[in-house]
Amino acid sequence: MKTLEIVHLLDDVSPGGVMQALAIFEHPAWVGRLRSRVVTVKPDQTLAPSLKADVIMTHFPPRWRALPFLVSLRLRNRHARLIHIEHSYTRAWAAHHVPRFGRFRMMLNISSRLFDRIVAVSQGQSQWLTEAVGIEPRRLQVVSPWSDVPALQAVPPSDWQGQRPLVVGAYGRFVWLKGFDRLVARFLTLDPARYQLYLGGSGPEEQALRALAGEAPHIHFVGQVDDRAGFLAACDIIAVPSRWESFGLVAAEARQAARPLLVAGVDGLPEQAAEAGWEVDFDSEHGLSTCLQNLTPPRLGAMAASARISTQCLVDDRLLRWRQLLPLD
Repeated sequence: MKTLEIVHLLDDVSPGGVMQALAIFEHPAWVGRLRSRVVTVKPDQTLAPSLKADVIMTHFPPRWRALPFLVSLRLRNRHARLIHIEHSYTRAWAAHHVPRFGRFRMMLNISSRLFDRIVAVSQGQSQWLTEAVGIEPRRLQVVSPWSDVPALQAVPPSDWQGQRPLVVGAYGRFVWLKGFDRLVARFLTLDPARYQLYLGGSGPEEQALRALAGEAPHIHFVGQVDDRAGFLAACDIIAVPSRWESFGLVAAEARQAARPLLVAGVDGLPEQAAEAGWEVDFDSEHGLSTCLQNLTPPRLGAMAASARISTQCLVDDRLLRWRQLLPLD
């Protein structure tokens, strides 16, 4: 049986969600069936590499300046199946960044025609690519990222019964898009005797977030989260207040650890909170407090059970979807 050669083209290989998502191609199920490697590229250059590969996947967002590169990639690798994984562009992202949507839509349509298939990372993103951008549904496949942290499945459910403050956790890179400023602002209005916030991570917004939190006794900065299982075990519920989020690996990890979700109603986040949490308007003065006030121990326990159940077939689902996309036979 021929081993499938896959090349992943990235313009940024720093640690993050994209690199983490590539772990699915190292799963033992692929041993002897495919080999996967990463090649770093500069998409703003005109000439793409000619590659020894059966499948080439691009993981950088298309843009007008990258179109010559993508055309060159198609022409210089006619033998390969080209698949684009769209990690970045979403409805909420476009609302924040695109003043001339018609021009942006034209660019996405032109670039999408250079690929055999387009992969969206969530149903919400796929719906937007179909309805707003006009990419044909038959050329789209949804394959959500996979977070390879086996210890999450062993995290025991929260023991919160109202006997102590509820611990809300949030973690990730401290940048504006993640919306941690909205979460901190809302938490400042909550009773420290009833609610605690653990913020994990670091980034350029850290000093601004610390200044916003001030001396609030119930807002705690715990530093970089290297042990995700340990952090999630210390929390009762996880907030994801992002301003845009194509999928949200943090939400998926929280579900694996039996932690319910409080998510912003954007892009790929609401589908992760179905039966496992609530959508929250983090810009509303009372959005977060209303949800937390309605949270009872039985409700938390039910959502925690649903959260974990929703991830039981997660790996098998990802593997199946990739088998449907890859020319393995």
